[in-house]
Amino acid sequence: MDEPVSVAVYKNFSPDRRVRALTVDFTAEILICLQKGYPLQVNGDGKVIAVAVIYPPGAYPLSAIDQWMLLIKSFLGNGFYNIKGWMQWLNEVDNAHPKEPHYYLEYLGVEPEQQGKAFGSVLLQHLCSKADEEQVGCYLENANPRNNPFYQRFGFQVISEKEIIGVPSWFMWRPPVLNLDTTMNGQSSPIK
Repeated sequence: MDEPVSVAVYKNFSPDRRVRALTVDFTAEILICLQKGYPLQVNGDGKVIAVAVIYPPGAYPLSAIDQWMLLIKSFLGNGFYNIKGWMQWLNEVDNAHPKEPHYYLEYLGVEPEQQGKAFGSVLLQHLCSKADEEQVGCYLENANPRNNPFYQRFGFQVISEKEIIGVPSWFMWRPPVLNLDTTMNGQSSPIK
């Protein structure tokens, strides 16, 4: 609810209304991710406590139809808001995407009372391991400066910075970690 892009897009909403709006938006996003992406979740005590919306190589950007469906569902569920700002954010983000194959971490969230208990780290480690296994990079955008060190611990590097809709944003890339066994045609690596 306090993520900077969400605050900018839903700037006239109260915190409670912003949570309801984001619930509408994330529900629509998860439905698309279930079809085309690689969603991950951590459960505890019978409920979801952490989630990652991830798209595998080639699955992002979403088709124009999927993007329009997300916007329509958001507008129908949330009424009037800074849709122009949201469209600008999406356009800038899509234009910044790397061209090489990569996993795209669109969202990572942990219930507030569960933050600091390594649930986000578990999801991110799984993503990085999957990308390393396939020898592709990972990419994300981040608009919260306190998250940069978290992502950097997993090998993400800031590749550019840009202010979008008044929000400072960092574009981060994690290069593929090459598996020496695979690059040597299955021969054992001389490095121990």
